[in-house]
Amino acid sequence: MTSTTGRLLDGRYRLVERIAAGGQGEVWRAEDLGLGRPAAVKLLRGEYADNAEFRERFRREAQHAAGLSHPGIAQVFDYSEGDGGEAPYLVMEYVAGESLSAAIAREAPMSVARVLDIVAAVASALASAHAAGLVHRDVKPGNVLLGGDGSIKITDFGIARAMDASSLTRTGTLMGTPLYLAPEQAIGRPATAASDLYALGIIAFELLTGRPPYEGPPTAVVLAHRDTPLPPLPSSVPPGLAGLVQALTAKDPAARPHPAAAVAEQATLLRADPGTGTRRPDETPLDQPVPGDTPLDQAVPGVRREGLTQVLDQPVPPVRRRWALPLALGGGLALLVGLVTWTAWPASDHRPAVVPSPSAAIRHPSATPTKASPRPVAKRPRHATHAPPHRGNPDKKAKRAKHGKHGKDRH
Repeated sequence: MTSTTGRLLDGRYRLVERIAAGGQGEVWRAEDLGLGRPAAVKLLRGEYADNAEFRERFRREAQHAAGLSHPGIAQVFDYSEGDGGEAPYLVMEYVAGESLSAAIAREAPMSVARVLDIVAAVASALASAHAAGLVHRDVKPGNVLLGGDGSIKITDFGIARAMDASSLTRTGTLMGTPLYLAPEQAIGRPATAASDLYALGIIAFELLTGRPPYEGPPTAVVLAHRDTPLPPLPSSVPPGLAGLVQALTAKDPAARPHPAAAVAEQATLLRADPGTGTRRPDETPLDQPVPGDTPLDQAVPGVRREGLTQVLDQPVPPVRRRWALPLALGGGLALLVGLVTWTAWPASDHRPAVVPSPSAAIRHPSATPTKASPRPVAKRPRHATHAPPHRGNPDKKAKRAKHGKHGKDRH
């Protein structure tokens, strides 16, 4: 059955205005006659209404979305299988406002504060879904609703998950919008919570620049997500926010910040101080020193961490090795005194005996002594061991007397 203005579904929901259309369905602003309130009705397109597998996908979407309860997620109120020739439809919370894609077309580039508000709200909603075991798999500006009251809500939860679980999912089929597709999805791997965060990083890039980082034919865009580094952000973007975008769009899922709740918290902190560095939940913020590496010119009053470097407000205490300098001075002085004493010692044969050094004592017996070998024990003076000439020798006296006698006889 063709959807038209004024059409009544199950005698309760009156279609007022079509507000969005997608590949498999269309969304209408409707009036809930039973409760007297506005509602958003999503209907499966007529060409898919008779296909049992597409109807199963639609039913799973309703189940997934109905199981979530968070201020940042558009609630599901009702669901119908579409019996009696009617197309299946689900009734959701109506958000009076516009989609984020419409706001980007009109306002982007957006202010830093506005971008951080959107990132924090979407990350918080994703955290609730991930905690429930659900992955959106199609996070994009068209699925983010901006309420006139300042609310920010994600819609179309569970579509990609339901399609991925269906038997229609085949090898080579990509689930999601190419402009926001994570690299792991581009190579055929299953989407995870990290894939949702990657899409959020791409949205943040588009909010800051007014355009997505990769544009062109779908195949080229998918390959760019897989292989091409993220283009640089404008220099006007504060380093903290730029670092968060870079981290969210890392090619490796394991390198992205996690979980989504930590991303929401970081975006909130950046809202107060955009220059703050970004971190993963298990890391120290990039702009803060790692414990134990406190800068020496930064005083940390009252810090008492055993085994860690610390700088207090009072002057730095003296070095504990107080013996090092006196010992060095004393050793140098002793060496100088010894050298002077050795040099000034009288150069005579009456020097005291030199005791051989230990190294000389273990020298091999056959080794030839060198000039550097210790001198032998000094001998007594030569005049103390020999008699003066012509004295104390009776044999020589007799010989001289005999010769002298013979001499006198000859003359």
